[in-house]
Amino acid sequence: MILTQNSGMIMGPITKLLGFIFNAIYNLFYGMGVESIALSIVVFTIIVRLLLFPFNIKQTRSSKIQQYLKDDFQKITKKYKGKKDQESMLAQQKETRELQEKYGIKMTQGCLTSLIQFPVFIGLYNVIQNIPAYVPKVKALYEPIATAIYNSDKAYTVLKKFVEECKPPRFVVKQLVEFTSSTSISSNEGVKALNSIIDMLYKCNNDLFAKLGEVFSSNPQVAEVISQNQDAISRVNHFIFGINLTEAPGFKLTPALLIPILSFVCQLLAMIVTPTNETGDPQQDAQMKSMRRSMYFMPLMSFAVTVSAPAGLGIYWAVSAFISFLITVLTNVYYDHVDMEKIVEKAQIKAAKNIEKRKASGKKTFMEKFQEAAMGADPSAEDSSSTNKNLSKYSNMNLRNFDNEADDSADSSDSSDSDADNSNATVSSSRPKKGSLADRANAVKRFNDTGVN
Repeated sequence: MILTQNSGMIMGPITKLLGFIFNAIYNLFYGMGVESIALSIVVFTIIVRLLLFPFNIKQTRSSKIQQYLKDDFQKITKKYKGKKDQESMLAQQKETRELQEKYGIKMTQGCLTSLIQFPVFIGLYNVIQNIPAYVPKVKALYEPIATAIYNSDKAYTVLKKFVEECKPPRFVVKQLVEFTSSTSISSNEGVKALNSIIDMLYKCNNDLFAKLGEVFSSNPQVAEVISQNQDAISRVNHFIFGINLTEAPGFKLTPALLIPILSFVCQLLAMIVTPTNETGDPQQDAQMKSMRRSMYFMPLMSFAVTVSAPAGLGIYWAVSAFISFLITVLTNVYYDHVDMEKIVEKAQIKAAKNIEKRKASGKKTFMEKFQEAAMGADPSAEDSSSTNKNLSKYSNMNLRNFDNEADDSADSSDSSDSDADNSNATVSSSRPKKGSLADRANAVKRFNDTGVN
């Protein structure tokens, strides 16, 4: 079921941890006499961003150091300018990587930060979709209503019909756990059924609560309990201007539409103030520009998500984007006034220690293994090294030219054989057509068999 506590192997623990933190924040404000899910979301977002701040600052530092060393990267680019063979390209990549390692520059730091934020976003989505499952004090507001419905005559049938007739659709019938009058509310099935009713009630607005009281007219206690708890529920779930956190803003001209608009604006501002760093390496610069262009879709995606998701999730996204904007502005100001030479020097010392530790342990990075395999620099096997050198020698050879040379040689041999036994027609008819796939395969086979061009 979508709206119960997430029990997945990966997202389950993450969601429960976020639910625990969210519950602690809510209880803190509750103790101060403030019952507001929206305020808890804002504080929760600030805490999450503070936890991710070390990753953000590392990403910014790596970017600023690479920008400071732009001239060194350009020297490598000039050294291999115009060289398009595989060996030169791999050598250029190797020198670039070594320069990055020398100063502890990690180009994947930004990806790591994004990967960490993604499960946090999904986990918070699960929490906000069903606050009562993670915040007991909120669940307590819905329990009396759910209990009254559960004890009503033919409760499951009436409730199922109510869900099916709800327009626009806000619920999914299969999320309700079927139960009968003989199902004890204290049994496992009874508890599951009661929780599924609470899940449904959490998505009800004032109009749906009124309608719910009408469909259970045979049990006046349902309408009575709803009226007793509805004010408290509204106080908890509503934000400024009457925005209901459980409802999606949609494209209606309501105050709730401000949330996706603010989310879009904050995301766009964060993108604009993010500096574009040029390393001097055409390949890396082209990749970074391409990534930056694609990242401009983020504000649009932000608007699309927050306009169709519950307003509570939109608040998280908008506040997170605004904090990201502030962090970017402040870090830019800091690095514009700091002594970059000292920062680069410290980064070099730290990177040197890390390299020494890695060498002492005998471990190699993935890129080192890749470079050795690509350039045939594996010292563990002499035969393998010889083979890799041959592959390196012929890796950039035009196969069509090689085939033509091989075919010329074959034609000469066939011609002399034809003069000897007058069988040229037979040989010509049995040989694959020049330039065909079979002809190229034969050329490769002849090279493998003889080792001669």
